[in-house]
Amino acid sequence: MQQVLSSSSHDINASSSSQLRKRLPSDRDDPFTDKKPKHESRINSFDLKQRKDDAHAKIFLRSTNLLRSIKNDSSDLHRANRTTIVSEEQEESSINEPESNTIEEQEEEEEEDEVSLEVLEEMHKLEECFPVLSTDYRLIDKIGEGTFSSVYKAEALNGKIRLGCDIWRSPPLKKKSTTGSAATTTKKKKKSPIVAVKQIYVTSSPNRIFNELSLLYMLTGSTYVAPLLDVLRYQDQILAILPYYQHADFRDFYRDLPIKGIKKYLWELFHALDYIHDKGVIHRDLKPTNFLYDPFKGKGVLVDFGLAEKMNDSNTTTKNQCPCISKDKQPINRSHSKRLNIKGAYPKTDARPPRRANRAGTRGFRAPEVLFKCTNQTTKIDIWSAGIIGFSLLTRKFPLFNSPDDTDAIVELILLFGLEKFQKCAELHGCGLEITLPNVGGQNAHGNLIKLVHDLLRYEDDNGCFPQDSVIYDSLNLFNEEGDRFIKPQYANLEELTQQQRDLEYERVRRSNEDYKDHKYLMELLYGCFKMDPTKRLDSKQILKLPFFQELSQIKEDDVIL
Repeated sequence: MQQVLSSSSHDINASSSSQLRKRLPSDRDDPFTDKKPKHESRINSFDLKQRKDDAHAKIFLRSTNLLRSIKNDSSDLHRANRTTIVSEEQEESSINEPESNTIEEQEEEEEEDEVSLEVLEEMHKLEECFPVLSTDYRLIDKIGEGTFSSVYKAEALNGKIRLGCDIWRSPPLKKKSTTGSAATTTKKKKKSPIVAVKQIYVTSSPNRIFNELSLLYMLTGSTYVAPLLDVLRYQDQILAILPYYQHADFRDFYRDLPIKGIKKYLWELFHALDYIHDKGVIHRDLKPTNFLYDPFKGKGVLVDFGLAEKMNDSNTTTKNQCPCISKDKQPINRSHSKRLNIKGAYPKTDARPPRRANRAGTRGFRAPEVLFKCTNQTTKIDIWSAGIIGFSLLTRKFPLFNSPDDTDAIVELILLFGLEKFQKCAELHGCGLEITLPNVGGQNAHGNLIKLVHDLLRYEDDNGCFPQDSVIYDSLNLFNEEGDRFIKPQYANLEELTQQQRDLEYERVRRSNEDYKDHKYLMELLYGCFKMDPTKRLDSKQILKLPFFQELSQIKEDDVIL
C-alpha cells in the first residue's frame, strides 16, 4: 500500500514538473521591462480630465476640505482604472476591436452594483405592474421618493426620445475625453439617453395628476425647469418621463459653499422662479430637494410640480376672503387683539364660517400667509421659501425648522423674526396672536437676522463643528464684537510693514471687502424675501436686479454680446 501511494505521488510530482517545464520564458518575466508606456496614454488622459474637473470645481467651491474629498474619490477611481487594465493576451486578441470598458462605463457598472435588494424588488414589481415600461426603458436605480410619487433612473432602450418635434438629447453626465485615436472614437458605441421615470401613486386624485402633467407640459422650454418628455399610462398607473440631471445632495455641500457659491446657487434658483412666475405658476413646495443643483458646474434645475397650481385658480373664490385683500378699504385695528381676553377661553358657539385655504407645502418652508390660511396666496410664497434656503446656506444649518404642526411653526418663526412683527402679520390676515410661553417674545425681539447668523455660527465654532479651513470664518471675521452688524475691513499699520507685506495686506483687504459687500447685499436680499406683507415682498425680477447679483448679471450680458 505504501508503494502504491509513493508511486502515485511520484507520478503527480512528475506531471507537475513536466507542466512547469512546458512554460517558456517570455518578456513578461524580465524585471527590467517597462510596461508603463503601453497604458501611459490612458492614465494621462484620465489625469488631464481630472485636472479639468478640479479647475472647474474651484470656481464655486473654495473649501479645501470638500475639494480634498473630491480628489480622494477621483484617486479611488484612478486606482480602479489601473487595476482593470487588460492583460497582454487580451490586448493582442482584441487589437482591432474598440475599447469598451471606459472609465464612464465602469462608474455606471459600479453604481448599478450598489442597488439594494429592496430597490431591485420595487423596480421588478413596477415592471410587472406596467408591462409597457420594459419595452422602452430599463430601470437602473431609485433616486427619489416622496409622499405622492417615486422617481427612478432609467435608460431609454430605443435610443431616441422626442421633445415636441425635436429629438431630445440627455445632458452629458461626464465630460468627454479629448484624447484617443479617431478610430476608437468613431467605433465607440453610442450610449442611450438617461431619463428619470416618475411614478405617480394611484392614491393621487385624477385632477392632481392632470394638473401636474399639464403644468409640466406648459413649462417646457427653459433650461431652469425640467421638461416633460413623455407620459405612459397602463390602466390606473401613470409614469412621467423627465430628463435626468447630474446633481449633488444638498447636505453634501451646503456647509462648504463660499459666498460666491451661495450667490451662484441663488442666481440659478431665482431664474427658475422667474420663469415659472411669468407663466403664472406657484410651485408651493420649494425646498432644496426639489432644486437639483450641481455645485461643480454651477447649474440648477427646478423639479417636482406635484403641488404647483396656477395663481388665478386660488383667487377665484370670493366667499370668505382674507382681510389682507381689502386692507386699504378697512384699516386694521391693531389694538383689537390686545382688548380680547383670550387666555384660557374660546367661544362656545362661533358663528363665523371656517376659513379654507391651500396649506400645501413642506414644513419649515411655508410662508406666514400659508400658516394663517390666507385665501389670497400668490407667487410670493415661493419667494419666502427661497429666502429660507438662502438663510440655511448662510447659517450652515439645515433644516432650520422642525415643527410638527402649524402652531409650532409659528412659534419658530417668532423666535426668528420677533413677536411684534408676527402679531402685525397675524392682524393683517384677520387673526389674533397671543403667546403665553415664557421668554418667547423677548428673544430676538427686533428680528435682527445678522445677530442670529452670528450666534448660530459662533455656537458651532465654539463646539468644534467646523474644520480650520472652513468658509464660515469668512463670515465670522466680518462681525463686530456684539455680532449684530458687519464691519468694513480696515488696513493694518502700513508704515511698519515692508513692501511685500503691504502687497499681501492690500490683497487681504481687497478680498475681505468683496466678502463684506457680498454678505451685506445677501442680507438685503434675505430681508426682501422675508417681508411679512406679501405685497411688499420682492418678486423674482426685482431680486435678480439687486446688487448681490451684479457680478453675475454682468457676466451674462457679456455672454449675450459675444
